[in-house]
Amino acid sequence: MSDFQVEQNFLRILIVEDGAEDRMTYMRHLEKRFDGNCSFIECETGREGIQAIKNEKPDCILLDYLLPDMDGIEFLSLVNVKGYAGAIIMLTGQGSESVAVEAMKNGANDYLIKNNFSPEALSSAVLKAVNNNQCDETKKWKTRALVDPLTNILNRNAYNLTMEQTIRDFKRYKSPTSIMVADIDNFKRLNDRYGHLTGDNVLRSVAESINNTLRASDFVFRYGGEEFVILLKKITLDQARNVAEKIRHQVESSYCLDNETKIYATISMGVTKLLNSDTEVSVFKRADQALYQAKSRGRNRVEIAEELTDDAS
Repeated sequence: MSDFQVEQNFLRILIVEDGAEDRMTYMRHLEKRFDGNCSFIECETGREGIQAIKNEKPDCILLDYLLPDMDGIEFLSLVNVKGYAGAIIMLTGQGSESVAVEAMKNGANDYLIKNNFSPEALSSAVLKAVNNNQCDETKKWKTRALVDPLTNILNRNAYNLTMEQTIRDFKRYKSPTSIMVADIDNFKRLNDRYGHLTGDNVLRSVAESINNTLRASDFVFRYGGEEFVILLKKITLDQARNVAEKIRHQVESSYCLDNETKIYATISMGVTKLLNSDTEVSVFKRADQALYQAKSRGRNRVEIAEELTDDAS
């Protein structure tokens, strides 16, 4: 095909769309236009799509605006903070200038109305979005600015951005949301005994253990030093407690090597849920106080914030 000018010769395209007929239409159009030089990953929900981004690393996403579990704007905010740097094209059944503007502001490369585009328009939008993304150094630097270079998880900047959006979404949708603050036990003592290079390896190991325990739609941030924050959406406080215990056990069971010596670490965790009255400061403070209780009661344990009497409780 003469106009297939992307830098690679094969495209991986993720379709996040709950309508099977629409998915088939997109795949038929694009496979024909790209002479089969593409593959497709199909997802029906936003959560499935986020997991597919993590596992499949697509070059381009075709995103339905209305999904069963979230809208396209929420999906964009999730994948942007998680560091996806590929192309995204929003598709919707109804034309709306305000939605189009909001989609572009939140990182979509293009916006198409489902019943008002030709196969050529769809393939051209995909090509343009992928080519532009490959040349977009600004987007690459924005992605890097949200990732901690040592542990390769999200950093404090990403936490600030995500919490702003999370509190807005919670006050609008009232979907249960839990926050955890975790801290590596006796980390200074470990650093003093084995050295900072081993300390860095412990940080990487703990970050990996936490990340591997979470769902694709959850977030883990390196908040600072040996402290991490975990954000769980659409989950009750009791469920969050179970997740925290799984994380604690996973960290406790893992180790890194210092020469041939196995170095184990443990974490203490404070857990709370988001309330109607919360700000970014208040919810963190409550989780941090629960973390302090975990430390004072012996470390390597999970404590839940008390006195959750808000209307959202």
